[in-house]
Amino acid sequence: MSSMTQLCRISNLAIGSYKSAVQARISCLKPIQLCSYTKKSAEEKLGIERPKRPLTPFFKFMTQMRPALLAKNPGITSKEAISWSSKHWQQLDVETKSQMTKEYEKDLEDYKKIKAIYESSLTDDQKADIQRVKEEMAEAKEKRKLKASRKDIFKGKQMKEYQEKIKVEWQKLPESEKAKFEKQAMELMQKYRKELDAWELKMVSLGRSDLVRAKPLREKKPASTKKAQ
Repeated sequence: MSSMTQLCRISNLAIGSYKSAVQARISCLKPIQLCSYTKKSAEEKLGIERPKRPLTPFFKFMTQMRPALLAKNPGITSKEAISWSSKHWQQLDVETKSQMTKEYEKDLEDYKKIKAIYESSLTDDQKADIQRVKEEMAEAKEKRKLKASRKDIFKGKQMKEYQEKIKVEWQKLPESEKAKFEKQAMELMQKYRKELDAWELKMVSLGRSDLVRAKPLREKKPASTKKAQ
């Protein structure tokens, strides 16, 4: 690293300006930041510029090797690319790895200083917005995981196995616990029926009786025959 570059970093950090520190980070580490991340962070979703953590030596190596790898293997998958990079990383000489580790440690120190400036520049509203978006992203992630697990469960034999497992678990429950679940299920069913009836009445009033369930016809009781006089 040149003395001019080092001086640039130190002076920007001393000024205490987040904007200038970020600009210094971009200018000094531009060759490193070659990877594009598809997943946006909470700050990016809000349009807030956040300093990026430097790439680890392995990911820096993988990023640098990526253009040549894609040129030779245009249809290579991400999994295959990582496997190829991991194999060649292990074959890399110790001296090169050591140099890359030293560069990473220096970059990491700069990142920590810039991050501290960035965090101190955030307003309370921005912090609240970031926290809110992070929670929304975490919730969305959990929903995706749950959806994927359910999708796996309801495939062929797995569905049958799942039903058998639930049946066994239900039979193990004591009667007192079963009664609680049965009561809860009954209450939910009653609530559902009331809401459905209310919705159907609304549809009828709007002239959409075609959306209402067909009511079963009641059987007419036969008229009582008069006693023969």
